[in-house]
Amino acid sequence: ANNTEAKPPKPEQKIKVALLLDTSNSMDGLINQAKTQLWEIVNELSYAKCGTEQPDLEIALYEYGNDRLEQSDGFIRQVLDFSEDLDEISKKLFALKTNGGSEYCGAVIQTSLKDLKWGTNKKDLKIIFIAGNEPFTQGKINYKEAASLANEKDVTVNTIFCGNYEN
Repeated sequence: ANNTEAKPPKPEQKIKVALLLDTSNSMDGLINQAKTQLWEIVNELSYAKCGTEQPDLEIALYEYGNDRLEQSDGFIRQVLDFSEDLDEISKKLFALKTNGGSEYCGAVIQTSLKDLKWGTNKKDLKIIFIAGNEPFTQGKINYKEAASLANEKDVTVNTIFCGNYEN
């Protein structure tokens, strides 16, 4: 049968966001605040408009710095690939727990840039939010290298610092 039903055009623009959360022990008292902040960002972006269109919002989630994760992966785990299912994202985000850890910010940024399908649409808004409380200098991969890779892929990296600056 011929399907003559007109489908509404898909918005050309997507908002693609990777949330990178430090789940090491140093985040013990801060993790709930960090999850809440990340979730508020997701909520705000879910209402974002581009002109009259509401772009599709896709969220990916990583945890890093947790001793339960594979050392060979740099203590990084992709919890969720790009997804539009906000309930699922919320469930997975709020289920993350802290444990021990080495926090390799550069490595987790680079991993998320390489593993996720960011696509090449120039209109897409591509953002990484990394939430943690450790200096960015830890680990083998320099965060500057990761930042220049982000640049190549048109991805903006935002840091959410948790806790006190004095520590």
